[in-house]
Amino acid sequence: MYLSYFGIRVTDLRRSVDFYMKHFGLQPPPGTELPKTGAQEQGAVLLVDPHSGQRIELNYYPKGNPYAVPYVAGEGLDHLAFRVDNLEQFLARLKTDGIPPEKMRHYEGPMMSTPNFRVAYIRDPDDNQIEIYDSPGADPNRYDRSQY
Repeated sequence: MYLSYFGIRVTDLRRSVDFYMKHFGLQPPPGTELPKTGAQEQGAVLLVDPHSGQRIELNYYPKGNPYAVPYVAGEGLDHLAFRVDNLEQFLARLKTDGIPPEKMRHYEGPMMSTPNFRVAYIRDPDDNQIEIYDSPGADPNRYDRSQY
């Protein structure tokens, strides 16, 4: 397992993408479609440091979205993400380890699934959101910077 990336909630996705690209040299993975304007629909953009491979995900939630709470500067951490070897086994272990059901109440199993990416969310003791995902078929013991 390794820490995969940080997700940060932003108030203007295009402005934030421009800021991190311009000032920190972060780049979107190949094939990423960037937002065209500041007029927002829900969206997320992953940016990568080409030198270290470290990643940040910028997230915007419009009014009406359950995550669109009032924005407070400095409290923009959206979630942490961890890649695990096997998502179902990891979630079962959390239940066995006594993670309270209310911390997993929204997600009894994977929230989203594709052949190469499965994801679920839980809450830590302070109610911070944690994304847990696996990538079936990828080597779980190797952090591969090419796997954006």
